[in-house]
Amino acid sequence: MDERIHGVSLQDCAEIMGREGALRAQHGEAAAKPLFEQFLGERGLDPNLWAQAWNAWWTRMESDPSGKLHARFATLQQQATQQAHLADIPDASQDAKEGVTLEVYAKCMAKAAAGEDMQAVVAAEGLSWEQWQKAQTAWNTAMGADHDHHLTTQYGQLYAKYTPGFQQQMEGQTAAIMAAEHAQREAGRPDEPEEEYELEDMIRELDDPTPRTRWTAAHHVANQWDIGDKSDPTLKAAAEKAYTLAHEALDRFDEITVSEAEALAQDLKVFAEEGLLDAERAADSKQAIERALARGREQLATFETAFAPIRDKAVPERVKMQSRIQDFQGFVETLSELVEEWDDIDLPEAPAGASAAGSAAGSTPGSTPGAAIQPAKKDDEGGFLGFLKSLPLIGQLLKMLGL
Repeated sequence: MDERIHGVSLQDCAEIMGREGALRAQHGEAAAKPLFEQFLGERGLDPNLWAQAWNAWWTRMESDPSGKLHARFATLQQQATQQAHLADIPDASQDAKEGVTLEVYAKCMAKAAAGEDMQAVVAAEGLSWEQWQKAQTAWNTAMGADHDHHLTTQYGQLYAKYTPGFQQQMEGQTAAIMAAEHAQREAGRPDEPEEEYELEDMIRELDDPTPRTRWTAAHHVANQWDIGDKSDPTLKAAAEKAYTLAHEALDRFDEITVSEAEALAQDLKVFAEEGLLDAERAADSKQAIERALARGREQLATFETAFAPIRDKAVPERVKMQSRIQDFQGFVETLSELVEEWDDIDLPEAPAGASAAGSAAGSTPGSTPGAAIQPAKKDDEGGFLGFLKSLPLIGQLLKMLGL
């Protein structure tokens, strides 16, 4: 297909989006923008014309009842993504476990999946069954521990290489999924009712054993305090608990929960401005923000140092690390502004019935009634692994591996 809209083909769309993703991974969101505009200019485009072309192509894909156009773009995008983020992965095809290379392992697995007898396939490679079983265990273990997805990505590529018509199969599956989606949309799919997230739900989640969940709930409570009836004793007690959890988050955040801590630092300012805190607790909150800011700067420096050697390399971990860097840059910027502005806060008179440390929640920073602190759960479905799983080829293989 060589159709063009505003001079842009579907292949061009995939390549342009792949380049934009690579620039963001290499330089970060802000710095990538002028570089991407320069790249567009080299292709005879500007941001406005590119947006028009992409929107038109997207409209075409969404209007295709067969789903084939979506499927074709998915394949082109996967190829562009491999070039942008995977091209510099060291070749591991000849690395061996128990005398079986990654390429031979992928070849045997592909043939067995196609219906050939596994023992016959293994024997044809000159391997004993016992050796194969050991190698299979070793390779599965290695790929399960492959946090940077170097092995799993190359395994997927090799598996596809030894599977006749693999790309066509994946395109066919993607097209079928998109065709069903199109048919359902055209039939007038009913809107799913939105679940209301009420104050009672937030209060319940304030005691959730997972830090990320209770910190998120605390942020929602802070929003309710900002707009709600501050004379409501239930809301007052929840806000006191949210204040405690804000301090907890600032003391214990990690790279997964830095955004939650950033939001709660801003919420402490809201609490100070809107009557929840007296002067002593406002001072304690400023100190908590300052401690978190110092730790955030250290974490940012660590990520930037680790990122430097791979900034110009097309490896998958670059995407995740750039995302972490931008999270911590935002965190440091926000908390720096809060510290600068804190002493200008005009603490109002506390609402009737308010008290300082002896609050309705009955807790102080550093203590969390109801549950012991547990590490935040890692979001294994996010970041680059989640992106790989969304691709029509590699995603299928990762699911087959149980990753």
